[in-house]
Amino acid sequence: MKLDKYIQDHYSNNPYWFAEEIQQAHHIGRISKVLNNKQYLNGKLHKVLEREDITYKDKELKVSKMILQTAKAILRTHNSYIMGKKVSLTGTDNMVKEYNKVFRKGKYNSINYKVVKDLNQYGDIFEYVYYSNGKGTSKLISSEDGYPIYSDEGDYIGFIEHWTDAVSSISYYIVYKPNIVEKWTNACGNYILEDTKANITGLPIHYINGQNTEEENFGRSLLEDIKPILEKLEYLLNKMDDAITILSLNPIPYVSGQRVSGTIDADGIGYMINLEDGAEFKYAVAELDSNSIKILYNALIEQLVIISGVPSHMFGQSNIANVSEVSLKILYQNLDAMARELEVYLRDGLEERFEKLELLLNKKGIKFNDDDYIDIEFNYNRPIDSSEVIEQLSKQYQDGVISRRTYIEKSPLTNNVDSEIKRIEHESKDSKTEGE
Repeated sequence: MKLDKYIQDHYSNNPYWFAEEIQQAHHIGRISKVLNNKQYLNGKLHKVLEREDITYKDKELKVSKMILQTAKAILRTHNSYIMGKKVSLTGTDNMVKEYNKVFRKGKYNSINYKVVKDLNQYGDIFEYVYYSNGKGTSKLISSEDGYPIYSDEGDYIGFIEHWTDAVSSISYYIVYKPNIVEKWTNACGNYILEDTKANITGLPIHYINGQNTEEENFGRSLLEDIKPILEKLEYLLNKMDDAITILSLNPIPYVSGQRVSGTIDADGIGYMINLEDGAEFKYAVAELDSNSIKILYNALIEQLVIISGVPSHMFGQSNIANVSEVSLKILYQNLDAMARELEVYLRDGLEERFEKLELLLNKKGIKFNDDDYIDIEFNYNRPIDSSEVIEQLSKQYQDGVISRRTYIEKSPLTNNVDSEIKRIEHESKDSKTEGE
């Protein structure tokens, strides 16, 4: 089904169909989750913040409402692990050379990190590739502003970018069709078509993380899995905080025997009380079942480690001092598995980006043969023994099973592959000149 047919069937060719489309329940439900997750990461919408204060000793007691920002640390770990190091472009030399130029000028390493960041946080992100100032570049559209349109058959047929300015309250609608892009606003109370441009690269790329088992066309935030455990941890820690404050740090004193008249300053220390013979002065102190609390806490942390995929030492659950390379791989195997799964879905979007960039390169007169190809290789940000890796690379290079470029790309000491190759070639030419 094409977009025109979709508009005809669902909106009877209403020219302002886009305003109705963004009000569809599935769009509102998805974006509501995105906004809730954004608020959660900003320290809001934590259930412990809803705890009601209590009256204690005839005064209002502010109960503990401590929130954990563990989710941010977990997400940063996932983002940095797969995109903390720049990706490497592989393929035929001429194509790699041109795409490296595009990546550098278009700041695609930064764009790649932002793509992964939003995928982990919200499950979806959109990228529009376009031609600007003589170069190919990309614009990222956040999940909360993006409205992808899928036909009843599951085909991606259109896209709407929508937001409302907080100051002017003017709503903007960027309607992406396969061949044109339209910009609409409601600045004067009516929908106005402000601009229309040709669309060379088609619809924005829809990246998903593949975690939504209910709707395969959309992603699902990692937060949805870890929030329930973090909320339980927050509840447990805040209850313990209140218990210690009220029952241990502020116990209730009681006297058996003659009643003591008068009062003592609550802030005083070192007072003495004279009691009649046989009378006793004691504090009513509750005994916390620390063993049961510890068992529950450790069980929650264990589940958090498993579900989040983050190595246990980040939660203080293990000591990694002086561990071997093999042990490190075991520690990171769960994070590896999650990164490789995300990589599968990332590749779908990145390959689509390559195709769109090739269209823009063709526009500049740069064309490739059918045998030319471009691919991407991820460099996971795992702690490694650099000397061991270099030793293995050196042996493979000496055996003639890898090229010099591959050696340089795989070396953990190389920051810029192209610059390093140029320097080697320059040094080689200088050596030949000196020899002559």
